[in-house]
Amino acid sequence: QSSPPSCTTPKRGIMSRQLLRALCVLLSLLFCVDAFSPPSSTRAHTSTLPTSGSFHRADQCVIIGRHPSLPPTSGTSTALSMANNFDLSRPTFDLFTLRNIRGDALLQYNTLNQSEPLRINLYLLLTFTLLALPSLSEAVLGDNLSLPGTAASVLGSVGSFALFFRECGRRNKQLGRIEKEMNAEFLPVRLPNNRFAERPYGPPVQLKQLRGKKRIIALCGDKDQLKAALMEVRVFRNRLYQAAAIVIPVPTDGSSASDWGVSREEIASAQFLGEADNVQAWVQYFNELSQDDQVERKLVWFGLNNNGRSFASGSGEPPRLVEVLGQNLRPVEILLEADEAVKMTTEDDAVLSVQKKFYSALTTGDREAMASVFTKDQATEVSEVTGSGGRIDNWDACLEDGARPEDMQISGSDALIVSPEVAYSTAVEFPPNAGIDSATLLAVQRWRKEGDEWKLSLHQTIPWSPDSKAGGTLLCSCNGCVALTRGKDKRTSGGIVG
Repeated sequence: QSSPPSCTTPKRGIMSRQLLRALCVLLSLLFCVDAFSPPSSTRAHTSTLPTSGSFHRADQCVIIGRHPSLPPTSGTSTALSMANNFDLSRPTFDLFTLRNIRGDALLQYNTLNQSEPLRINLYLLLTFTLLALPSLSEAVLGDNLSLPGTAASVLGSVGSFALFFRECGRRNKQLGRIEKEMNAEFLPVRLPNNRFAERPYGPPVQLKQLRGKKRIIALCGDKDQLKAALMEVRVFRNRLYQAAAIVIPVPTDGSSASDWGVSREEIASAQFLGEADNVQAWVQYFNELSQDDQVERKLVWFGLNNNGRSFASGSGEPPRLVEVLGQNLRPVEILLEADEAVKMTTEDDAVLSVQKKFYSALTTGDREAMASVFTKDQATEVSEVTGSGGRIDNWDACLEDGARPEDMQISGSDALIVSPEVAYSTAVEFPPNAGIDSATLLAVQRWRKEGDEWKLSLHQTIPWSPDSKAGGTLLCSCNGCVALTRGKDKRTSGGIVG
């Protein structure tokens, strides 16, 4: 009597196909989760200054290392301690990045990214599962996996490991940024006093004590680098005050404000320039950031917002403040048309007088008066745009009825005489239909001395209001105006702070 035919082989084939389907479904699910979930701790970062999508070419950026510690300062401690003296900042080894991380940085990151460890573990589990699939098929089902199935499992394991590696890299990068921001919060600074105080600066405070009160731009370099960088800062000194921002120069050669061309009266009047306390700690922090072993050191800078988060940073070139103001250092209060002009020297009157003439020609459409205000040479900034194929609208078109801002008002004008031949002025513009909720404009003019008269070389405006970021800028020269719009923001954590 013959035995019934065996059904083992068909069942094994069915189970093998079901196992492959299950793994394919799991792999597809993980890819879908990755595709529709945002990257870890991503945020819009304005980087050029250093940034992609800026109004001009991006500054050169460097990627920097981790700052391990800061020298202790009097009355301060770099440890965040609880009431029971438990040190939250004590380094903790992180298995995903394979390095020690500040405990408080790791705690903050894990709080904001609770699903990330699960995603990383799933990618790693899938990697090993797919690699072991041929062996599992033979051990569990008693049947060797087919060649296409083996190839699919190997390719799937490579893809899942790539996703695992990418997530770990993102985690490491974000943790590095948080660590650098936390290390910076213990740096001490002195804030400027008003003009009636006996001393120019107050007692030292840590940067973390300024959260919610001040925004920070810190610049580190030698005397010549700081003098060049602070020239533009001085142009916008009153706008920085309106934006509750403090600029902190950190000299590497022992230079001081007088060496940078900044007087005590100017500091007290605008209250825009802080003083780094314990300069050695600041220099050590910047050295760790840049990791610059070259003989010729570059200017390094970073900016912190009200929450102590880095909004921009760079190396080599100073920040373009007009762009930083439009994006990250917007005014903290509503600007008023009644703000009076600020005059610090008698020469300021001459510059502000020509500024009034320019705005009179602009609002009335006086072409001859406009031509008499400008120099005969086109500004370099405008030439770069037109040379790249940008469109320029001549003054005849800009001053036509309906095109010019007839009823525009300005307020808070100020001027800075940089040299006997060059001066700058700024003002806040109120377009005709600008109400309380509408955007005001920040304008800056560059002047050049021709004979005994100041002539306008460049006029630039950018939207500047408490509630909206600048989306473009307008550049005007002797032959007309060009408009630049900001490109799409890149979702990144780039910059030298991270």
